[in-house]
Amino acid sequence: MPSTCHNLFENFYCCLTDEPLCLALVVAPSAVQTTPSLFEAPSDKLDEQETGAPDGNAAGDAKELDALLPLIAELRGVQLQADPASLAEVRTFLQSHEAETSKSATHVVLESYPDWWVRKRRAPPGLLVQGAADLEELNRHLGFLHSLGIPLTLAERRTRTFRFFQDLEAWGSREAAPAVTQLMSPESPLARLIGQVIGEVFPSATGFLDVAIYNATGLSQTKGVRKMSLRLVWPGVLVDADRALRVRDLLVSRLVAVTAEDAGLRALEEQLKAANPVNMWHSVVGDSAYCARAVVRMPLCDRVAPLPLRGPERRPFNPVGVMRFTYCSEGKMKAEWLCEEADLDPAEWAKIGCLRKEGEANAEPQLTEWRMPAWQPQTPAPPSASRPGRIKVRTTAGSDGPGCGGGLRLRARHQATFERAGQLQIVERSFSCTVEEFIGKMEPQLGKATIEPDGARVWKQPSSEARILMYAEDKVVKVVGRPNQVRSLVVIIAPHTEAPKKFGLHSMTETKETNGSNCNGNGASLEARKPRPSPSAAFAPATAEAAEGEKDGAKPPSAAAPDQPEHLYVAAQDFDAVGQGELGLVIGDVVQLLLDPQVGTGQDRWVYCSKEDGNDRGWLPFSHLVAQSLRD
Repeated sequence: MPSTCHNLFENFYCCLTDEPLCLALVVAPSAVQTTPSLFEAPSDKLDEQETGAPDGNAAGDAKELDALLPLIAELRGVQLQADPASLAEVRTFLQSHEAETSKSATHVVLESYPDWWVRKRRAPPGLLVQGAADLEELNRHLGFLHSLGIPLTLAERRTRTFRFFQDLEAWGSREAAPAVTQLMSPESPLARLIGQVIGEVFPSATGFLDVAIYNATGLSQTKGVRKMSLRLVWPGVLVDADRALRVRDLLVSRLVAVTAEDAGLRALEEQLKAANPVNMWHSVVGDSAYCARAVVRMPLCDRVAPLPLRGPERRPFNPVGVMRFTYCSEGKMKAEWLCEEADLDPAEWAKIGCLRKEGEANAEPQLTEWRMPAWQPQTPAPPSASRPGRIKVRTTAGSDGPGCGGGLRLRARHQATFERAGQLQIVERSFSCTVEEFIGKMEPQLGKATIEPDGARVWKQPSSEARILMYAEDKVVKVVGRPNQVRSLVVIIAPHTEAPKKFGLHSMTETKETNGSNCNGNGASLEARKPRPSPSAAFAPATAEAAEGEKDGAKPPSAAAPDQPEHLYVAAQDFDAVGQGELGLVIGDVVQLLLDPQVGTGQDRWVYCSKEDGNDRGWLPFSHLVAQSLRD
């Protein structure tokens, strides 16, 4: 590697760790001064650790070592020419760091794959690897096994604060997948847009940001087609899950907007769609690793296909290189390769790509200073060509796990399968009490608010990226999140806020109190109030409230003479209500359509209906209904 690169490497490693730089790590491999080779003959102490027997049992130790290579050949299908003692050293380290429970583990074995190093062909609940020395040794073993062609199948549990990373995924065909250089190269329009967005959100005092790129492109055994998988790790940027998700949404929003104007991005999008129609921007830029799944595959490690295949897919995260984005004056940016795979030792690539960031003295590491992204919510993602007939999930119970941000439910099956919908929803409300009173009502349920640079107070949902923003100047409250997450937060603020009529959503039927406050309830008699709706009515339209009055014998003022004739529908198939606010159906049920906020967008939408007797109402999929006139 040219000597001119040394200064660039020095800056890169200063961003990666707080430790003094060792230049020996970045010079040519022949000059590297590292820990003793894994191929050196092991000591007698190693044999004792592995077998627990004294030196007199050397014959048994030798027999056990000789069995390692045939075992690896059986499980991995690879004939190795390696020193069995070096493999035994790896096995001893991994077995000595087994965790007692999965909750206490810092690392887990993907799909509990019974690899060659486990005890009695059974994977442990996980590994507990902490401390700089143990982590360095783990990275050394990761690099060693990767170079042998038998990478480990480990994943790390994300810490609350972690190095920012991005997963880029694009599907291909049985024969080919999109080329890596199409997405990530100094000339790629996608790479340059990513660099611009990250530079805007995380302004660097040094004037540059580095990103390590790993490639796991190969054949997906679960789907039988080739898949391009890239992992981008920004060692100098520390985030939490909320910030990572918001940056991802900003990037997707920017991609959609710029693609319409930029010929290079438009051509790239057409190439990705030509490779596979499911390659939309919101699916190429993944976000599942930021949500409920806090386990992320490690660099240099292989993916494991789930049961019944359960086996390594032979597409580990191989290092590609480190790219540097230099931000010049007048908004200009320069992208260049800082180093490539051969320039660093495998153990260093493992270290750079790890995401965990432990604090010191039980203190959380400080998040990287950022500029809060601002973007317009995305339009609903179009249905996939490979899985048509889907409907967007609206409730927490309908999502694929807490905090996952919702997904898509298959219409024709009761056992739902989910994917991300790729959009955000914003619900705006207002309050008439004082700011202090409103804060006092929120804190017992959501804790202390954080203050954003624009002055807004923010309460975040612990299990997801959904949040409540309060603007004191105009007494406006906004609930931002995935469609299925917004509902639970709206239920929290509904007793203390009013929905603007322009949204067609009214969660309160209370009259304003004499003192103009609807938060504390002081100074108003019970007779001056109308009954509160149930929490499930937080999203109910005004026509639904009229139906509630009809049950009490009062004639609803708005539903008596609607602008359009009332619509009656018959359930063509069963629908099981899986969350509060949904309306279950049995074939033959007659319902009245009360609200259709997405009219004209096709069959795969949600509508608000009431049963024919008026006793039950809620949201249900429009695709399950047939007009009564057609049925008759």
